[in-house]
Amino acid sequence: MKPIRLKNLYETHCKDIPHEPGVYFVMAPERMEISFFAAPGNTGAAGYDVKVLEKKYACCGNKNLLYIGKAAGKRGLRQRILQYMKYGWQEGVNHKGGRAIWQIAGAENLLLTWEVCQNAAAREHQLLAEFKNQNGTYPLANWRG
Repeated sequence: MKPIRLKNLYETHCKDIPHEPGVYFVMAPERMEISFFAAPGNTGAAGYDVKVLEKKYACCGNKNLLYIGKAAGKRGLRQRILQYMKYGWQEGVNHKGGRAIWQIAGAENLLLTWEVCQNAAAREHQLLAEFKNQNGTYPLANWRG
């Protein structure tokens, strides 16, 4: 699966994303410098302190993979990722998980890919546990496994 820029997903309303359950991954493109700014004004949830994000990112052994999310609902990946895009573009308040992504300068250029699987919750848990074991912490925008 070729990663898609977040901006492209938003502009196309995630039309190429399947309706099946699965997990999705937000990644930094090669050579993209990661810097943070104060939380955007989305009323769905409070943002994180920039110093907290900088410290967590500095501790990540893998600086490419920034977020692992799951889509276990009836409408699967497309609905969940579309909610995520709307949250990031200040149009929705129903996707608070992974919100640290939207405090990255140039977040619209981050990449997203996905994996279809029937038990998305179990797969997400497995992937997060593996990431933490290998890197000492969860990805930047994940706070628990």
